[in-house]
Amino acid sequence: MTSEVRTEKQVLEELSEEELSLLRRVLQIERAKMHLSAYDATDDLLAEVKEILP
Repeated sequence: MTSEVRTEKQVLEELSEEELSLLRRVLQIERAKMHLSAYDATDDLLAEVKEILP
């Protein structure tokens, strides 16, 4: 049995427009929940998303 290893970029490229839109919205919501206007959490949130992607 072989398992295909995909990169985060490949996974993101395979998402539909609807899935990408949902992912963007989730990131916006999570960032807004932090209530930290001076802190740009985008990189941290992306790192978290990358940990979940297969």
